[in-house]
Formats: sequence, C-alpha cells, structure tokens
Amino acid sequence: MSSEPDNTEKSAPAPFVPDKPFDDANADLILTSSDGIDFRVRRSVLTLLSPVFEDMLRLPQPPGGDTIPSVTMSESAIVLDRVLRFCYPGAERDGTPETADQLSEILQTTITKYDMQSIVPKGKRYLQAYLLSDPVAVFAIACCHEWRDLASAAARRSLEFPIRSFATISPVAELRHISAAHYHTLLRYHAMCGAACARLKATEELQWVIDAGLSHSWFTCSSCPREPDSEIWVGNTRLPVNIWFLAYMKAAGKALEVKPLAAVEDSQLMIQAVAGLGCSSCRSQGFQKLQDFAKNLFSARIRSLVDQVKLELSF
Repeated sequence: MSSEPDNTEKSAPAPFVPDKPFDDANADLILTSSDGIDFRVRRSVLTLLSPVFEDMLRLPQPPGGDTIPSVTMSESAIVLDRVLRFCYPGAERDGTPETADQLSEILQTTITKYDMQSIVPKGKRYLQAYLLSDPVAVFAIACCHEWRDLASAAARRSLEFPIRSFATISPVAELRHISAAHYHTLLRYHAMCGAACARLKATEELQWVIDAGLSHSWFTCSSCPREPDSEIWVGNTRLPVNIWFLAYMKAAGKALEVKPLAAVEDSQLMIQAVAGLGCSSCRSQGFQKLQDFAKNLFSARIRSLVDQVKLELSF
C-alpha cells in the first residue's frame, strides 16, 4: 500500500510582537532586535539604568528629521523582551524567569554587558529562589557575578546532594561562564565536608556523645550484644559500645561521606541497626531514642563540623 506524500504546508511561526510597554507611541528610542523586531522605549529610562546606554546614546545620531533614533541590538526579540521586562519599570510580567538558565542569561545581559548595577539586589533575590532545587546553578551564577554570600549558601546547600549527582544532572549552562578553579572549589569543599562528617562513624570519635551529656542504653545496656574492640569512657568506666548503635553510626558515616548533610534521622539508616536490639527495654524505646539522637544531637554535631570547613573562594 503506497502512501500519499504529505504536501501540507507547515505554517511559519507568528512573528514576535512586543506588547506593553514596548509598543509605546510616545517612545523616543527604538531598540531593534537581532531578528528585526522593534521595541519602543524611553531613552531616559535606559540611561538611568545603564551607563553603557548612557554613553551609547550620547553619540551623534544620523540626520533623519522626525525619525525616532534606532539602536540595533545583538539579542534576539525573545531574549531582549525578557531582559527589558526584568529591568524596565512597569514591564515585569509573571515574576520569575522560567529557569535558572533564563535568569543567568538575563543577569549576564543586564549586569555584565550593560552594567545595570541597580538590578543586582533584584537579581540576587530571584537567584535565591533556585537555591533549594539547583544549588550548582546558583553557585555558578553567583561566581560569575562574584556574589560571595549566594555562592557560600549554594555550596552548603549542595551538601544535601551526593557529589556524583553533579555529573549526572542535566548540564548546567552557567558553568560555561566560570573557571574550572571555581568548580573545583565546590567539589573540594563537598569532599572535605564529607570526609569530616564520615569520621563520626569511627569508635574513637564517639566520645563527643558522652561529653555532650548523653548516656543511653547503647553505652550502658549489658543485655544487648557489644563490640569488644569498641570502647568508650562512661564516667570512670570504659565500656564496649553496643553493636546495633555502631551499625547505625557506620551506616550514617557512609551516607555522610557521599552526602555530608544527609538526613541521618532517616529510618532507612536505622532499620538494620535496630534489628540487632538485644533486650526488651532497648526494643521498646531504642528506635525512638535513636531517632531523637539523630534529629537533634547528631545533626547538630554534623552541622558544627561543616561550619569548620572553609569554602575557599577567590573573590
């Protein structure tokens, strides 16, 4: 059975048409996009926003009678519309750019290219919205603009992700704009935090639990199996540590090495450990006590270790 060729003509996409306020009948300047779309704007607004535009518009204009001066831009109409709506008074629509990539493009154009420094607080506020979902992108964009506060916050947030996920997520376009040294700084910080937190699984690192004033059955219960090679001082007595508690600490340590701010109260980390509870007293209260320990004292200890690791930014 032969098939008829499809001769249906595909309609061309409708041309981009700027709407308010870039269709201003009282405009005194036209910005023409790289694909030939005109945006009607006010010179006074652009010169207040950007010293680059101020210098550009000081140049003599070709004679043209009543013709409105025109400046040809390197940005496409879609990009120019996003950029202008981010900085032009009364033009903002729908609030936040759809993606971190879009925001990066807007910030590169407004702040880096056209030196719109008054946009910086707004740019940082919008960038912060991506901190929870895309810390690597936030770190990259913050490094581009040398925003140390956001770069530091993004680096810390990245500790809630496995370091290997940085290589498997969709490519972050913003990384094109930062040096390999900055990206290495992020990877090194993550690795150093992981190494610091992973040490908590070692028996010799458990004394802090007692020093913090916590003395629970995983140190004092003699009915549960104990690890004879793992001892800790409880008061004036040196006691072996219960095997089930050591099992939890080792599982948590492995998780922290990969993800330094892992949720150590996660029940999945505790299941195998509590299976080794050896007495009715520990079985009735051990799991809840362990969760309380993980959520409070253990998590606070992890955060304090992370606080001691320095993020070595060059700006």
